[in-house]
Formats: sequence, structure tokens, C-alpha cells
Amino acid sequence: MESMNEKALLSVIVPMYNVEKYLKMCIDSIEKQTYSPIEIILVDDGSIDRTLQIAYELSEQFDNIKVFSQENQGQGKARNTGLSHAKGDLIAFIDSDDFIEPNMMADLAAHVMNQNLDFAECSYQDVYCEKNKKSYVYFSNVPANEVMTGREFFEHHPILSPCNRVYCHQFLKGFHFQFTENRYAEDAYDISNIILHAKRVMRVNQCYYYYRRDNFGSTRNNKDVAHKIKLGCDKLFIAAKLNRLRKELNVHGYISNIIVRNILGAICTPNIFKIYEYRSAIFKDCRKLQIGQIVHENISFGIFCALFVVAIKKCILNKD
Repeated sequence: MESMNEKALLSVIVPMYNVEKYLKMCIDSIEKQTYSPIEIILVDDGSIDRTLQIAYELSEQFDNIKVFSQENQGQGKARNTGLSHAKGDLIAFIDSDDFIEPNMMADLAAHVMNQNLDFAECSYQDVYCEKNKKSYVYFSNVPANEVMTGREFFEHHPILSPCNRVYCHQFLKGFHFQFTENRYAEDAYDISNIILHAKRVMRVNQCYYYYRRDNFGSTRNNKDVAHKIKLGCDKLFIAAKLNRLRKELNVHGYISNIIVRNILGAICTPNIFKIYEYRSAIFKDCRKLQIGQIVHENISFGIFCALFVVAIKKCILNKD
């Protein structure tokens, strides 16, 4: 890794889908970073609004922006496309409806380079921009300003998002990392995979990243039944993939919690589970993926108690 005096290039990858209302604010927050040099890689995932046009307009305004487009194939594919074009020694991912503090990249990059880290992370905060309101700050349980292994870090129940970190590009290349494509809920696997392969990581005790919650076109806010069916089935797929990772790396502990949580997330959805098409698809995938065996391998009394409380709350509140 280069020293701070050599100013390593940082590639910021931004997947985009129908974010014409938010893209300029996102890119403006990246362009205002106190760190340089930065290249910004915008990957349009088949938007049907003016997102791609705005991206090209921004690339004419800023000479450090590169724009790529693809047919709609999902966020994972868009991030992989960005990675394939990234020239930087450092990598960051920002969702195109979110925005960041000016010092985020400088602070995290300094820790990565000066302490030879595989990644450094910060906290993030929910924001509701339409109401000019900030909400919950996600401070993970990971101790701050302490270098540790990825496995040690993982057992503190970290945030499983790709977007609140700066990564060493060589580290990601070292185990041929790729995002899971054409699946929802993929972060649970992909970020667990990154963390568990890491040797030296750190969390800084700052909130630099703002996660927009009032983008009603986002995956999280999509209420379409077909979308819900795919989301439920994909959670089961990710649980099975996580279980294979658990066995391959011979890890125990928090990963079992995530596996069981994904399975319950697909099944304990009262509003949608009463729909025949949803139940049929979920039961079919449960059989195909041997979900019963996976639960048996991962469940413990502690996990059962913690997740049972969450499931009961969902049932009582009648929320998905």
C-alpha cells in the first residue's frame, strides 16, 4: 500500500437505477471530499428515467467521472462492472440516493494506508430528506480505533453494508471477490465474505454516511407481490450460500445468527405469507435448498430466543 505522501487513487463506485431526483446530491458530496485523487465510476443499471442523461451531464462537468451503462441486471452486477473498471488502489461504494460527509474518504483512506488495513469503516445514519429529518445512527458494536482481524471484527456484529467503508483494492483482488449478482439481500453474504477474509480492519467512531430512507422507488420500499416473492426466495438462497461459506472457512458464531435470520425473514412475513403464490415459492425453495437441514445446523438456544422475539414482534405488529 502506498504512503499518504504518494496519494493513492481512490475509486468510488456508484451503481444507479432510477435516481434522477437524488444523483446530483450524491455526486456533489463525493466531489466535495477533502481526499484526492478520486475517480468516480457511475454504472447505470438500465434506468428508465433521466438518470443516465444526468450522469453524462455530470461527467462533462467533472473530469474525474466515468459513466458505464448496462441492461437491468441488479445492483450486484452494477458494482462488479464498476470494480472491473476501477483503477484505484483504494475502493469505496456509495449508493446513488445516499450522500457522505466531506471528510469520510480522507479519514478512512488514511487509516487503510497508514496502518496497512484491508478496510476501515465508519457509522451511518438514516435520513428522511423530504422531511429534513435525521434518524437512527448505526454505531455497530465493534470497538472503535482498534485494529483486529476480520473474524474478531465479525463477532462484534458489524454493519453488513458495503457503503460505509474504504477498502484496499489489492485485498479484494486477493480472494477474487465479486458481488452476488441478480439477488436481493446479497449484502448479508457479500460483506460477511469480505469481513471474514480480512486480516487487519478497523472501525472509526465517526458517522460519515447518510442512508436515504424516503426513496420510495428503492428495493427496500417496493411492495409489489412479485418483488416480495423474489426477495423471500433470495433470502433463502443467501442463507444457503452463507452456510456454505461457514463450512468452507470453518467459522462459527455470528454467521449462524445471520443464516437463521435470513430464513426467518423469508418465512415470518405475515402480510405476504398468506398469499398462496408466495407460500408456494417459499416452500419450493425450502425443499430445494434443504433449509430445514441448514436451520438444524445453525440454530442454538441463544439464537432462537433472540430471533423468536423479533418474529413475534413482526407477527403482533403485522409487518413484513
